[in-house]
Amino acid sequence: MSEIELGVKLAKYSTLGVGGKADFFTTVTKRDDLVAALNWAFSGGKPFFILGAGSNVLISDGGFRGLVIINRVAEYSVDGCAVNASSGMNLAKVARETLAVGLAGLHFGAGIPGTIGGAVVGNAGALGWDISRTLKTAEVWHHGKIEKWTNTDFEYGYRTSKLKAKRDYVVLAADFELENGNAEEMQKLIVEDAKRRAASYLGRTCGSYFKNPEGKSAGELIDGLGLKGYRIGGAEVSPLHANVFRNVGGATAADFIELEKYLITKVKKAYGITLEPEAVKTGF
Repeated sequence: MSEIELGVKLAKYSTLGVGGKADFFTTVTKRDDLVAALNWAFSGGKPFFILGAGSNVLISDGGFRGLVIINRVAEYSVDGCAVNASSGMNLAKVARETLAVGLAGLHFGAGIPGTIGGAVVGNAGALGWDISRTLKTAEVWHHGKIEKWTNTDFEYGYRTSKLKAKRDYVVLAADFELENGNAEEMQKLIVEDAKRRAASYLGRTCGSYFKNPEGKSAGELIDGLGLKGYRIGGAEVSPLHANVFRNVGGATAADFIELEKYLITKVKKAYGITLEPEAVKTGF
């Protein structure tokens, strides 16, 4: 089992750059160490939280009263159109390398700064695709046992799954069935998406903060209220994209929570629509 550290500050493990200390902390690079860390927390009655790339998470200023596991288990294989990837594997790397051999299905992730595990749990997507379209099965740890889940077990929805609200389940690895595609055409889409992201996500952000309401764009709703550039403390609505929050220096998690509440209130009052955060919160 990997070394357990005490009182490690979590801000540097989050793309937003905020977060207090974890009571217990470990980094794993092997599947067996990931399972051992989970079993250690479970047997000791300690809460745990998995951090991959830290790109879609807001960590409390008070930190986390339990074990935080940095998942760096990064292995994957390709056999024809079948792909198996461990949960700590970089999604963008798998996306680019499968696209390079003409496979479509994970190509949308080429510009998403996250891991396979986070993508499976959150049903990550872009370019009109999402991971639920290609996921076949996954190995899931739960209370010391490893289960085999099928796609339907995840009960996928827009940017969510059954596991997103169940913190005591952990994806260990996933199997995908890709398809032969027009690599040149997909590459054009990825280049366009990369340009869009570069123009929208400059600075310390966690990507899109709110889910898009059905038939609407959260960014357009917020922008329509003239709130680009609005700040609370060090937390700002990006001037580049209204559905992106960024840390402009010295922000706290509390600043982001207040900014979130403010925008939800303003959008609800103006449009009668309740925005739902996409970012995962922990430690609150």
